[in-house]
Amino acid sequence: MTKLTKPLERETGKTYGSRAVIVTLAPSGSQNEALIGFRLKGKRTQYVCAVSDVYRMAALWHGQKEASAKRVARKNGLSWKVAKKQFTAANSI
Repeated sequence: MTKLTKPLERETGKTYGSRAVIVTLAPSGSQNEALIGFRLKGKRTQYVCAVSDVYRMAALWHGQKEASAKRVARKNGLSWKVAKKQFTAANSI
């Protein structure tokens, strides 16, 4: 895997209003952390947070979705083994 040594910007296909969202990955002062930034195309205001914080939030949200799916499966009388296949298919990239 290539190390992140300089900022990398990409335009996403997602629009907010009529403007595309630009995502920036940048190394922090130390190599232990990286930053992720979001801004709208044509605007200067960028919202930045640490990649570890984004990862933590994504893991939390995934756990909440999985717990909800388990409750629904239990309510519908399905085993989690069967329901997990549907959950994984719906939440994969």
